[in-house]
Amino acid sequence: MRRLVPFALALAVGLVAAPAAGARDADWKLTLTVDYSSTGTATDSHCFPDPAQIAPSPLSASATREVTIRTIRPLFVEMYEAPNGVPATITSSFDPAARMKLAETRDSGLDTSGSPLGCHGGGTAPTTDCGTKSRTTGVYINPLGNIHHWRGFTLELESEAPPFSRCGLAGAQQELPDPLQIDVKATPGQLTGTAPKLVFRDSVTPRASDRHETTISSATGKLTYTVKLVRDR
Repeated sequence: MRRLVPFALALAVGLVAAPAAGARDADWKLTLTVDYSSTGTATDSHCFPDPAQIAPSPLSASATREVTIRTIRPLFVEMYEAPNGVPATITSSFDPAARMKLAETRDSGLDTSGSPLGCHGGGTAPTTDCGTKSRTTGVYINPLGNIHHWRGFTLELESEAPPFSRCGLAGAQQELPDPLQIDVKATPGQLTGTAPKLVFRDSVTPRASDRHETTISSATGKLTYTVKLVRDR
């Protein structure tokens, strides 16, 4: 009887793992590339760059932000649609965890509140921690849409971008789309079909504006991504 145990266990696992009748599924290796940049300009109308001045004057400054995401180890995912139309993106603990390299570069003449650094003059110039910072992180994947309306999937990095405590962005830059979350539009037929490879690309150039107390700002950005799905088996 002992010789039958492995076979019985394998059979039981196979029955559990097998797709339900009428279900559609496909296994993929996913890689992600993201390039993002934004430029923001802020003007504070109530500044005193010269401590001796009596009346306030406007002062402007800018900030730039660049973010890149590159795949170190791909994400193994099963795209699955149940017979009742429920979509799922399934990752397995048996596959190596996906890893992405996230890097951000900043250059800024703004403080962390989004105002120009010289708005209140006098004293020594504040130090910044602008430059380039990076880290590795995992990635979440979830279906985009709902029952009978599966429209693709969402990728979201597990970790936030590296912190900058003394290198501010314009308020309007904070209103631009988050480059750490990507929505990929695709049909169920594509995601559960038989194609050996799928490539999804998109590029957007958003704009935003913001007003906070005496500071107004505007920003433009560019977000480009490429997601590749290669048949796993």
